[in-house]
This record gives sequence, structure tokens and C-alpha cells, in this order.
Amino acid sequence: MDIVKFTDDKNDLSQIGSLKEFVGKFKIVCENSLKFLDTNRYFALVVGDVYKNGEVLPLAFYCMDMIKRRFEVKLKGIIIKNIEGNRGKIGQNNIWKYRALSSDYFIFKHEYIFVFKKEF
Repeated sequence: MDIVKFTDDKNDLSQIGSLKEFVGKFKIVCENSLKFLDTNRYFALVVGDVYKNGEVLPLAFYCMDMIKRRFEVKLKGIIIKNIEGNRGKIGQNNIWKYRALSSDYFIFKHEYIFVFKKEF
């Protein structure tokens, strides 16, 4: 979603601020990608959650649920990846704490890795 904007391209998923719109567009990405993956092969989704309007939106679980409902796949594993202390945030703990306290912001310290097996 629009937490980190990767490009200015209006077609970039990082430009989308709406959860419903993001999941809908992500479904198209999955449709376009999974048709090239052979049956009985594996794929993974690495995704975090979103904090908007004073609440956590579990984007990772919305995406995982959409994949399970829309595609004939098995969820083979859920890995919780600790992102605390990533190189990009080294030495910036105090600024993130300040931002969190001053603007009712939640600091995520994890991402999810969902591992699926394609069965169609």
C-alpha cells in the first residue's frame, strides 16, 4: 500500500491508499503471476501490516485470505520475520519512537512470509 511509495507511477501498488482497492489490484498481480507457475510448485508472499487512521490494518492477512479464497493453493507455512534492527533503520530508533509517540503511530517490528503451494 502507500506506506512506502516506490515510484510516482499511478499503476504502482505503493500508490494505493485504500485497503479494498489494494487487495483487488493485488489479486490481479497474483492472477497474472500464478499462471506462469507450474502446478505443485511453491511461491511466497512477504508482506507487513499497515497502520492507518489510528488502527492496525492486517494487510498481510487480508492478502493471504484473498489468495486462499481465489486460488487453488495450500498454505504451507507462515514465517514471522523480525525486522527490528534492519540496516535501513540502524541508529534511528529514537526518531521512530518520537514519531510513534507524537502522531499515534505504531512501530511494526515484523513482517510475514506466507509460503503457498500451487495446485491448479
